[in-house]
Amino acid sequence: MPLINKRTLYSTSRALHIYLSTALLFLLILFCVSGIVLNHVDWLEGDKSDGQLNTPIPTDLLDKAQQNLTTLPALYPEIEAFLAAQYGLTKVKSIEWEKEDALVMLDYPLPAGFAFAELDFTSGELNLEYQTGGILSLIGDLHKGRHTGEAWSWVIDISAVLMILFSITGMIILFQNRKKRLVGIWLTVLGVATPAVIYLCWVPQLKGVS
Repeated sequence: MPLINKRTLYSTSRALHIYLSTALLFLLILFCVSGIVLNHVDWLEGDKSDGQLNTPIPTDLLDKAQQNLTTLPALYPEIEAFLAAQYGLTKVKSIEWEKEDALVMLDYPLPAGFAFAELDFTSGELNLEYQTGGILSLIGDLHKGRHTGEAWSWVIDISAVLMILFSITGMIILFQNRKKRLVGIWLTVLGVATPAVIYLCWVPQLKGVS
């Protein structure tokens, strides 16, 4: 008796294929469209805009800092918490401190942009410089997982696994259909061979080195 009943395998594959196609509909379209965008980076020219914001530092944070400006690094957690609560900035890349000028500078990489916060505890001003991208730049960085955080990294990994499963269940369903099986196999071979030939024949490669 076979380990897996063929009828069960085919019916399970068909159900998985249908549900995976619906679950992955948005992500498949997103990654396909963003892949096209990344293949035409010239489309992204002029797709970003710069901005600047000047605002007072919160009184409680300013008072704590001005009690002893030489211990500003001790306030880093509170500064980060304020920027996260007020502007949604998390995952700081770097923090710099200019002791003489009582400046704290925080650099935040973002998908399709960045934010740079400079807190001047002498004048009591926060200067926030930022760059934001349009929808094309954004989906391009989402495709690459660039500065998108751990949660989106999981989205990419899980969706990739589900897409593999989607492809495998499609092949299993194909083998159930005897009339279309041969054509499907030839198309599969063509789908593997075509990009391989294009890569070997027309994609620049380094050769002749060990």
